[in-house]
Amino acid sequence: MGIKVLDARVAQQVAAGEVVDRPSSVVKELVENSLDAGATRIEVELEDGGTSRILIRDNGNGMPPADAKLSVLRHATSKISAVEDIEAVNTLGFRGEALPSIASVSAFQITTSTGEGAGTKVVVDGGSDAEISATGTPKGTTVLVDRLFYNVPARRAFLKGSRPERASITETLTHIAVAHPKVAFRLTEKGRDYLSLPEAGDLLERLAQIQGVAKARALRKVEYESGAFKISGYAALPSLTEGSRSHQTVSVNGRWVRGDNLHRGLDDAYRATVPGGRYPPVAVEIEVDPRRVDVNVHPTKQIIRFSDERAARAAIAAAVRSAIEWRPPNASSAPRTSERAFAQDRLAPPPEYRPKDNEYAAARAAESSVAYSSGTSKSLREVREEIYAASKPTKERAEAPLAAEELPERGALPRLEELRVIGQLGAGYILVEEPEAMWVVDQHVAHERAILDRLHDAENPASIQSLLVPEVVELSPGDAELAAGNLEELAVYGFEAEPFGPRSVRVMAVISTLADRDIVGAFKNALAAISGTDPGRRREDHILATIACHSAVKMGDRLSQPEMEALIKSWLTSRLPATCPHGRSICYRTSLKEIGRKLDRH
Repeated sequence: MGIKVLDARVAQQVAAGEVVDRPSSVVKELVENSLDAGATRIEVELEDGGTSRILIRDNGNGMPPADAKLSVLRHATSKISAVEDIEAVNTLGFRGEALPSIASVSAFQITTSTGEGAGTKVVVDGGSDAEISATGTPKGTTVLVDRLFYNVPARRAFLKGSRPERASITETLTHIAVAHPKVAFRLTEKGRDYLSLPEAGDLLERLAQIQGVAKARALRKVEYESGAFKISGYAALPSLTEGSRSHQTVSVNGRWVRGDNLHRGLDDAYRATVPGGRYPPVAVEIEVDPRRVDVNVHPTKQIIRFSDERAARAAIAAAVRSAIEWRPPNASSAPRTSERAFAQDRLAPPPEYRPKDNEYAAARAAESSVAYSSGTSKSLREVREEIYAASKPTKERAEAPLAAEELPERGALPRLEELRVIGQLGAGYILVEEPEAMWVVDQHVAHERAILDRLHDAENPASIQSLLVPEVVELSPGDAELAAGNLEELAVYGFEAEPFGPRSVRVMAVISTLADRDIVGAFKNALAAISGTDPGRRREDHILATIACHSAVKMGDRLSQPEMEALIKSWLTSRLPATCPHGRSICYRTSLKEIGRKLDRH
């Protein structure tokens, strides 16, 4: 078959497939045009989920007759005039492809008016020549898209049913509404409102409209500036998650975008705080010099590229992380000790129980002696730098500590200064009283969170403790070979070890929090993480979470009163106290009123 030039209409329909692939693509392009026109109210009406009919009405500036006629021609635009303009695009649309692409694959009609004189109606049927006529219409623009892909059966066959297509439109319009809170949006089908968002005063009000007031209260304000990036918005505490990214909205200079790199930045911010497959709601706006962003890398303009992708990812991670982390204004405060006559007596731990860190050692100094010598204590940071500087963990922090009055709210967690530890339940749960309620705290995961926070603390790193009696770890031949080849990386995480026979390793020193706990289990899990395919930073988080898990008190460990108080203090003064490193809940609250109702005290 010889080469020939495609018919103009066929070429236009092929090109339309790059811009428009389903009804939600049509809605996105047309709504963005309305926003560029200065609209403050946008209404979308559907039939059959947009597969039969889409009507979009706005109160924007409208177009004069001459512009309306040109708008349905390919590459006709008022937003750029030279190649250089693409380097600093400030509008959502700019290439002049949306209207002609949609008009080539549908029965298309646009009615528009600037509010002065008669309006203009432009009709295009499947890419045919436009029919222009005058009409009476209020200021603004109304676009009607009938029978989408009626002349491209192959493309129409790939459309889903009305329900999934409508759901896709709802999600698209919701993200755009979050990026533009001061614009009113409405989505209807057959008289039913699927989305009705009046103009909001600010982003938080818009998020409350969409997610509800209760969830909005779990959001923390994001304000961050670093280098070329200024980031603002709201991010949820790790205790609030969803099963998909549909509640995560990232916009760049007002443009809602889907960027794998930016989503990875959000994942970095919440790492070791939420379980896999769960995503906290986030709505952030990134302001950056348009010359540092390429919005022309994809026909839909929804995928963008930064001149420094790594810096963009690091900036969004640091911004969200600084919002959800918390530092108490007075870390020296501790839970109130029991003051009442019925306070529970201190529980004497069994002889094999050992202190977990320096706070617990102080509480137990008079009760037991440790099974390991203190040895030569040296900073874990020094060991990391000496052995494998490139693997030294990094921690993104805000540039300056928050003042006490600027600290984010605690959310639903108890306040340290209002608490009184009243005892231990089942040798696994700590009971804590506040003025109007009782908290049940899982001692293992609370201690696990506190230890992980300490392991991540670059300013006060955990030390390495030599063992009086080295621990011998029996391994399979494959694991023994793996361990022998990764002794330097294992040392980065505090495991000073050496081969000890063909199938075992002798551990001579560990991080101090692990010294009297499950060294064998922690070593094997760390080795498993090293053998995995996770990248360096994710692997580091996995290994540190493993160390924290094996270092923490277990279910069944009986704690004395000072130990429980020290544990609650270290947990509540950690940066991310809402969830354990695996995303599980740490505590729950029962109010005194609820207890009274259970006992028929109305």
